[in-house]
Amino acid sequence: MPEWFFRGGIAMWPLLVCSIAGVAIILERTWALRRGSIISPALVAAVDRQLQTREQMDALRLLSESDPTVLGQLIRAVFTHASLPKTENVEVMQSLARQIVGRMERGLTTLSLIAELGPLLGLLGTVIGMVKLFQDVAQKGLGDPAMISRGIYEALTATMTGLGIAIPALIAYMFLRRRIEVLVLELERYTDELLTRLYRNPN
Repeated sequence: MPEWFFRGGIAMWPLLVCSIAGVAIILERTWALRRGSIISPALVAAVDRQLQTREQMDALRLLSESDPTVLGQLIRAVFTHASLPKTENVEVMQSLARQIVGRMERGLTTLSLIAELGPLLGLLGTVIGMVKLFQDVAQKGLGDPAMISRGIYEALTATMTGLGIAIPALIAYMFLRRRIEVLVLELERYTDELLTRLYRNPN
């Protein structure tokens, strides 16, 4: 560990935990939310076709059965419940969509907490450092300016570290939230389009 880390006081340790957790969540969610792992280009191309005949519908169903993406899961669910009335199928899809969105948002609450907790932990470290500084001043007086400067430096290290963790965490949180919103809108569009065509052409 660098020397400045230990100068920041006890608050630096929870800040270290926050930074490791934040980086892990950002990397994992960025990888998990790749468009290719959520929306298959092959399925998109298939849904965008007219799908006027039963043969075309069957081809799409067969394609979805071997597709590991979220869109493939949704299309399989549509065909699995195709015998139900459209309103009931829509309800099933909405329930499934809520579960999928919950999985896509996994870890974002923790990332948001890190963004909020970082400055608070930094402030706590600063307060602890200032208390120690005033204790030293009370014991040794103001005769050593270097001691005072060193104490202020150590006290502010925690605040600087907290902000350095919180700002990237907040930016990443907003980016990932927006990415999820865009992906969910795309999934909803393709699923609604498939449902409309399926029940428009039941035979």
